[in-house]
Amino acid sequence: MKSTRLIVLLIIIVSGLLGLHVTVGLAQDGEGTAPAQEGNETPEPTPSAPTPDDGVPRVHVVQEGENLTSIAALYDITVQELMVVNGLSEDDIIFPGQRLTIPGAEGDVVAATYTVQVGDTLASIAAMFNTSAAEIAETNRLVSPDALYAGQILSVVSRTGAAEPRPLTGTLHYVQPGDTMLSVAARHGLTPQTIAELNELPPPARLYPGMRLRLPHHDDYQFLPGSWQKIRLRTASVRQGQTVSIYVENDQPGTPQGEFARQSLQFAPYAEGYVALAGVDAFTEPGRYRLQLSGAGDEEWWPFTQAVQVVSSNFPTQTVNVPEELVPLLAPEVRTEEDAFLSTIYGQFTPEPYWDGLFQTPVTNTVVTAPYGGIRSYNGGPFDIFHTGVDYGGTTGTPILAPAPGQVVYTGTLELRGQTVIIDHGLGVHSGYYHLSEIEVQVGDIVDTGQIIGRGGSTGLSTGPHLHWELRVLDVPVDGVQWTEEPFP
Repeated sequence: MKSTRLIVLLIIIVSGLLGLHVTVGLAQDGEGTAPAQEGNETPEPTPSAPTPDDGVPRVHVVQEGENLTSIAALYDITVQELMVVNGLSEDDIIFPGQRLTIPGAEGDVVAATYTVQVGDTLASIAAMFNTSAAEIAETNRLVSPDALYAGQILSVVSRTGAAEPRPLTGTLHYVQPGDTMLSVAARHGLTPQTIAELNELPPPARLYPGMRLRLPHHDDYQFLPGSWQKIRLRTASVRQGQTVSIYVENDQPGTPQGEFARQSLQFAPYAEGYVALAGVDAFTEPGRYRLQLSGAGDEEWWPFTQAVQVVSSNFPTQTVNVPEELVPLLAPEVRTEEDAFLSTIYGQFTPEPYWDGLFQTPVTNTVVTAPYGGIRSYNGGPFDIFHTGVDYGGTTGTPILAPAPGQVVYTGTLELRGQTVIIDHGLGVHSGYYHLSEIEVQVGDIVDTGQIIGRGGSTGLSTGPHLHWELRVLDVPVDGVQWTEEPFP
């Protein structure tokens, strides 16, 4: 009996030195006993951390006979959550003794999805979810950080206790020659230690020209190259027919320039930075297109590039039959010549916007007889053009209203479009009104929202009274309905 107690005492002393927790049960007769598990019972979860709110993820050790479904049921989670958190695919096999992280408890890991935005990096996404860039890359099988594109959906293991991304705040200080930690700290009312800790700089922290420092601030912060402060896109992924709004700020003086979907961007001053609008027409092939930005002032800005996903809008086909007297207007040269003329008007750029907020529909009767984007065939011909605007039903004489403030830049009669009015709204945005029976404005007029600019009719290539309303961004026809639902820039 004494020898048994001595052995137990030695075990407890050694366990304490090693930091282990050992429970030893002693029966009254001196025999050690331990709880046993019946072979036909469902194994109990074995978390590695006894308290769910200590910031340490729960861990389940796989038992013989278990599968992902049974383990998920134990913790009242889904199999998908269990797979995402542990980086498993449908083809992976679990095995006894394997340690699986269990998501869902407060302060614990949570399975999340995140749609990549323009300007995101693996490091910035990791910071929003308190995880690592390497883990995100492994979970999503990313072979390179450059594989990220705006609109991409990532599976993320969040360690913030929530599936929503945690906002990153701060402001940029772009280090200039002569800057030191002391001078930067004094300029912004901070301590060198605060700056070093926020930027994870090991002591002694040294600065060099062109270095990015993140400083405390209530504004959103992006991990961008060089002196870029902000790069924002209205939507993460873009659909055919949509307008894209691109807003940028740079810490250095100068003017931005860029390209998207093979179009040059025209930037104009806006808020604290610059804005550019770009159109993605109905014939833009779905896929990834590079957004490329640069700029220059006293010195050239660091270039920025990232792919943006353009997805299909699945526009329908439209078959249009025109009477024999209008068939001559279907000659390709007629459309080519008229399009070339209109491009000289729609391609003009006025840097100041006339409007603010949503556009209104240009008619009070909003019955759409032909939406934007339909792939068209005339009289059984090839489907080689798309409907560049929205057709609204009406009668001859229906009042046509300006949808937003602007300046009239064209009035006249065209072979295909009939009697036409075109309004310049600024920032490269123009709206056109075709097939009118009457024109109520003159070139140079400044019009306001709701002002009558003409009357509905059926002039030009038209089979009945209606309004063809068209909206173009630097000569690219886009869906004007989007402008009645989303404010731009």
